[in-house]
Amino acid sequence: MEEVVVTGTRIVRDGYNAPTPVTVMGTEQLQSFASPNIADAINTMPELSGSATPATSVTTASSGASNINALNLRALGTNRTLVLVDGRRAVASSMSGLVDINLIPQDLVKSVEVVTGGASAAYGSDALSGIVNFVLDKDFTGTKLTAQTGSTTYGDGDNWMGGLTYGTAFGAGRGHFLFNANYRNQDAIPINDRDWNLKGWQFMNNPNYTATNGQPRRLLLDQVAPSTGFAGGVITDTAFRGTAFGVGGSPYQIEYGDLVSDPDMHGGDWKLTQVRGTRAGSSLLGGSKTASFFARGSWDLTEDVNIFAQASYSRDRNHNYAFSLEDTGSITLSVDNAFLPESIREAMIAQGVSTFHYGSMHTDLPIVDATNDREVASLLVGAQGKFGGTWTWSTSYQHDISEFKSVAKGMYYNPYLDLAYDSVIDPDTGAAVCRSTLTDPTNGCKPYNPFGIGVNTQGAIDYVTGNGTTMWRKQQMTQDVAAFTVNGTPFATWAGDVSIATGVEWRMEAIGKGRNDELSPTQDWWVGGYQVSKGSYNVKEAFLEAVVPLAKDLPALKALDLSGAFRETDYSTSGSVQTWKLGLNWTPVDDVRFRTTLSRDIRAPNLEELFSNGGGGAPAIENPWRSNETEYITSPRIGNSELTPEKADSFGGGVVLTPRFLPGFALSIDYWRIDIDDAIGLPATQDIIDGCYEGQTTFCSAIDFADDGSQSIDVVRRVPFNYTTLKARGIDYEASYRFRPSAIIAAIPGVVQIRALATNYQKMASNIDGVVDDTAGQNTSYGPPSWKWNASINYAVSAFRGSVMARGISSGVYDNDWIECSTNCPTSTTKQVTVSDNHIPSSIFWDASVTYTLPFTDADVESFVNVRNVFDRDPPIVAPNPGGYNYTMPSSNAQLYDVLGRTFTIGLRAKF
Repeated sequence: MEEVVVTGTRIVRDGYNAPTPVTVMGTEQLQSFASPNIADAINTMPELSGSATPATSVTTASSGASNINALNLRALGTNRTLVLVDGRRAVASSMSGLVDINLIPQDLVKSVEVVTGGASAAYGSDALSGIVNFVLDKDFTGTKLTAQTGSTTYGDGDNWMGGLTYGTAFGAGRGHFLFNANYRNQDAIPINDRDWNLKGWQFMNNPNYTATNGQPRRLLLDQVAPSTGFAGGVITDTAFRGTAFGVGGSPYQIEYGDLVSDPDMHGGDWKLTQVRGTRAGSSLLGGSKTASFFARGSWDLTEDVNIFAQASYSRDRNHNYAFSLEDTGSITLSVDNAFLPESIREAMIAQGVSTFHYGSMHTDLPIVDATNDREVASLLVGAQGKFGGTWTWSTSYQHDISEFKSVAKGMYYNPYLDLAYDSVIDPDTGAAVCRSTLTDPTNGCKPYNPFGIGVNTQGAIDYVTGNGTTMWRKQQMTQDVAAFTVNGTPFATWAGDVSIATGVEWRMEAIGKGRNDELSPTQDWWVGGYQVSKGSYNVKEAFLEAVVPLAKDLPALKALDLSGAFRETDYSTSGSVQTWKLGLNWTPVDDVRFRTTLSRDIRAPNLEELFSNGGGGAPAIENPWRSNETEYITSPRIGNSELTPEKADSFGGGVVLTPRFLPGFALSIDYWRIDIDDAIGLPATQDIIDGCYEGQTTFCSAIDFADDGSQSIDVVRRVPFNYTTLKARGIDYEASYRFRPSAIIAAIPGVVQIRALATNYQKMASNIDGVVDDTAGQNTSYGPPSWKWNASINYAVSAFRGSVMARGISSGVYDNDWIECSTNCPTSTTKQVTVSDNHIPSSIFWDASVTYTLPFTDADVESFVNVRNVFDRDPPIVAPNPGGYNYTMPSSNAQLYDVLGRTFTIGLRAKF
């Protein structure tokens, strides 16, 4: 057995002896997943929940964050998890501070350390929920080749990866050179046509509900589809409601279902209007092409001093079919529209109809193809050495550049579409023209035909999607970090050496050099528009960390260690703040160890929270002031330079059992608690509206109502602010057992390793103006499940290695505040919604992998096969909420569940 040294603190200690729990995934565990990205393996760990993945960002277009793999410890948010590479802060790939795990050179990763619990005193801001440290094999010598390919059992999602690593010593062993190149390709899955997504599962508002009739406000049903938006368009009011238009513009009458609550209906022609499983619904997986390069050189100046330089470059080009350009009934058309069939026009005139409302999926327009091109370059130079026998030092300077370009092809521009909708017959030519063209002949408007499928010219399509302009933005972020640290043992007590680590750091983060398309500043694209942001801040820090042995080899005091850390941090934007940590390790006997920590941690606002200049979505919302009527509004995201750092008080306590009567077995149980004050949040548009309606005045200032007194909403500004507190509670469990079967049955060779990890999320509660929302046990994207666990068994003998893993999610609810009932329901409120079903079932997914070493004399060559979701188990149904654009959302939660189905990967690894 090989001991693994981990860095849960700046003072290097064995992970089982650290006061803060540390979970390590080694090379063999990482390789057993054989995934195109290492994040797939890490996200199976129960401590992580709600991470961003390519499957969770398929509808992303305006934020530029599609296809990012960003880790989320404790479900407290990806920006509260600090990602390190060899103990140094990794460069972000987005304004919001997300570190894209896609861009870490995974061929070089020899282990991943997950430190749960606050670590700000040791590593700085953003470590409220812990750190994830990627440890690279910087001393690799030889040549290593990797090649693999994979696909799903449905014949889609093809991916392949190839990598080359080369390391060699030079200069009589004083120097070492390391190089790595890797390329990965992942095909997109543009249509989610999995069976579980085609049954129309969705909540819809109960049309028969009243405050006093005892019926639930919302119904969970299958066969739910839009009632006010069809592929070729549908009239949604007047006596002609339900008149729809098909291929070539031919009209037909739809059959509404037994329940209709616009914009949703149940039954009837639901299959005809179903959006999921079509080009208009959310795609299943985005596509990407990722290339990365890494080079490192080091040289021993003397026996005690080593200098090094390291450079890396990664580029990820990805795209996802984000959404179709839907509208559910908000289009207003005139009876004199040039494309309205004459028979319908005459009937409308006869009935005195001058205008009508219309809904359409705009099938003639393209799906919005969101592409992101991210480039990250990093240069690190430094030196390290030792002195005085027990002391070491290191210094480094790191310069990082992160550039990203976001493009949204196919987005329509609202002012152009409004003009193009309003078409009439030119009295002089008899041709269809924009009404505006009659008075402004040179305005370039091309009339758009909303009635039917395949009825528009390419000129009309080009005009409404920007008239030659595509929505795009390019920005650059930079990070500069200078650091100096010293580690050593200044003296010893009778119980052992006292260890300390101290140092200073300086960091500058900036965003600038931005450009965008000429139309985005108007924020009149259908989804927000890409705005350019500019700003910077710097941080100056100093820290001290120490471990002091208090007792050793005494009765009930086999070992007792006290650890502590303190960091002073000064932000140019918000002033100085202090963080600290205390830890205690008590080993009464060799078999049992108790550990506890108490810490104050911080997270400073990131570049987006401080300096975002707008942009964002155009969501459909429910307006509670107008009986939850659906409205389509503008909701830009804007920064707030007045933000201050979040502050968290964390506590952890647990026990580690390593019984001598069962060699190779270890068990740890750890309770954790994190309380965050002045938490920075960017509430969802609907949450701002609902919060204001429920009396949370903090939100009301972000809402602009229409000037006509109708209480119709025009704009909701999504501005981050220190507006809430968060309280998280839970228990972690880890058990492992490594043994030789021959100790039981002599004829069985090899080694068996069994490992199980579990986290019980007991509380995840926010408090906004006295309104508490606890999301623990919610198996939606808003909260962690009550239990997340995995268990694996690995067997290795001679040239063979095999493993089987089970990944489990406990059953849960949609919302802890919802009330499930069918009769005698209380009055439904915005927070305590009455629903017909509030249950999400549990789920277990099984994985398997086999590795076989081929008999070559001059090389180590491994062949491997990996199967994820061996039994092709469907994810549990997680139905979207009523109305809006939720009818395009998938019927499950990709943050928790395996939505791709069974996937296969085969490949080779060779080392020379």
